[in-house]
Amino acid sequence: MDEYPIIDLSHLLPAAQGLARLPADERIQRLRADRWIGYPRAVEALNRLEALYAWPNKQRMPNLLLVGPTNNGKSMIVEKFRRTHPASSDADQEHIPVLVVQMPSEPSVIRFYVALLAAMGAPLRPRPRLPEMEQLALALL
Repeated sequence: MDEYPIIDLSHLLPAAQGLARLPADERIQRLRADRWIGYPRAVEALNRLEALYAWPNKQRMPNLLLVGPTNNGKSMIVEKFRRTHPASSDADQEHIPVLVVQMPSEPSVIRFYVALLAAMGAPLRPRPRLPEMEQLALALL
């Protein structure tokens, strides 16, 4: 007799049956992976982000602030949106349609610009001055 009994998985969808038959370590890795769950408010936020993304350029662009309790999916919404609009490279430049920046735990204008420029892959001097960082960020954006 086999050391593993045959388990009836007919109550699962075919895709889930395949996952259930994976080795334990692989199933655990899959369970721990980030996963998009399109609950109504998340889908609404994504739709609003898409509308803003398609907005024609003008002097004062509209914006969106995502606010919610910790572990409520804000970062996942932003990450899903970023993945939908991936960066691309040409011979002489990189195009980053969606730039994601995490605010420092103790934010300041300088720390914001450092995080923004780092997210763009811009070189930074050891002790940059605020006006220089602001001009560099505006030029790169």
